[in-house]
Amino acid sequence: MPEAGNLEAELSALQLLLRPDEIITPDSADYQPSIQTWASQKQLNPRLVVRPTSVESLSKVVAYLYSTDLEIAIYGHGFMSPSAKDALINTTALNDFHFDKHSELLTIGAGQTWEEVFRKLGELAPDYGVVGARTPCVGVGGTIMSGGFSWLSAEYGCISDPANMLDAKVVKYDGSIVWASSEPELLWALRGGGGGFGVVAQVVLRVFQYPQNIWAGPIMIPREKLQVVAEGIAQFTSKKIDPRVTMFLYIVKKQMLESIGADSDMLLIHAFDAHGEAHGRASFKWALDIPGAVDQTKITNLIGVANLQDKVLTVKGSMKQFWAPLMLREVTKDTIINAIEWSEDIERLDQSLGDCTFLIFELLSSRDSAGSTTSCAWPRPIGTKHILLIATGSPSTAGEDKEYLARDLAIHAASKILGEDAEKHYLPNGFEEFHDPKKIWGSHFSRLQDLRRQYDPRNKFKGAISA
Repeated sequence: MPEAGNLEAELSALQLLLRPDEIITPDSADYQPSIQTWASQKQLNPRLVVRPTSVESLSKVVAYLYSTDLEIAIYGHGFMSPSAKDALINTTALNDFHFDKHSELLTIGAGQTWEEVFRKLGELAPDYGVVGARTPCVGVGGTIMSGGFSWLSAEYGCISDPANMLDAKVVKYDGSIVWASSEPELLWALRGGGGGFGVVAQVVLRVFQYPQNIWAGPIMIPREKLQVVAEGIAQFTSKKIDPRVTMFLYIVKKQMLESIGADSDMLLIHAFDAHGEAHGRASFKWALDIPGAVDQTKITNLIGVANLQDKVLTVKGSMKQFWAPLMLREVTKDTIINAIEWSEDIERLDQSLGDCTFLIFELLSSRDSAGSTTSCAWPRPIGTKHILLIATGSPSTAGEDKEYLARDLAIHAASKILGEDAEKHYLPNGFEEFHDPKKIWGSHFSRLQDLRRQYDPRNKFKGAISA
């Protein structure tokens, strides 16, 4: 740990490398939005934030900071909760965008949100789609390094798959700038390897023509119809489904439903069918026909679908939260009922913890890799096509007792829902210190650890896999 005098001297020297508009201090109005982590307990309140506006500026910053004893972290939009006590490298100014219609490729800054990407693509090429995140406010770079799932993943795979992410411009720890394709092991590690291999500045993504008359949105069903909904979903997902049809399932609290006059919680099926309204209504007839169903679906495009999830940003930083997201091969009626009842048990245990618990079934949301499982750093389990997103938490103002209880609930959630002896496949995008990285990355763990040592010899980049 550097002495206080040395620390201030190093931070002062850092500022000399940058323009004034690339420096954010704790007394700046931009400070809090530039450091906000999703999980409030991981916020370390850095002494200084740097926000390079070019790859060249980023290169100078990385080379200098890596040579110091300052604690650093790389920040995109904070949803994986990166933070540091000393210096935070905020990448959000890396927001360039270039569309090449001839090659059908996007070259984009990795610091922007997927909402920005969808909007810019829609303006330049409204008939095109890209495999991008379902949550519009998350960042490009972090999504790719954790695998990345899209509304289009059942058809096209993960965002980081070789068919979708072709290359990345990376600033290495010594400040050198490379296209990862010139170092194939580096490019491989970026495909879901958990980060820590340098700072991703740009990515090259494949785009393709895609329907813009997507039928999507909420179908809300009374909570008392849980048995019917669970049986309907289990039957629906057990059949061969068109890859352009997918869905979410979660609970909406009654206090959020005043506009429709609901007097109880409701189950929300978020439907998606890229074949259009007629096909969508036929696909989801089983849900639309359930007594009490409220149909709020509509025809929209990819950015419209993404913006249906835009409320996520409003709760960022408001909770101490712990993740336990799972990949599933099948979804049974019992799994759905167990999961919903598990979340309701937490509410009965402590309402404040219940309010900070997330449970979302992301159904028909994945497929096996188009190539070998060795083509990506994260060897996602073969045959898994569903995600069960689990997160527990407590209010950011709650004491340590509730924080520890929320953590314990996350640790045991999978066993409570699936059973003690069930397979448990955790996702990289929800990696916590209590998860075993050897189980998540499996046979690729040792190779990734070697690459972490190569690309982060001082272990300063805080990847999921320690160097």
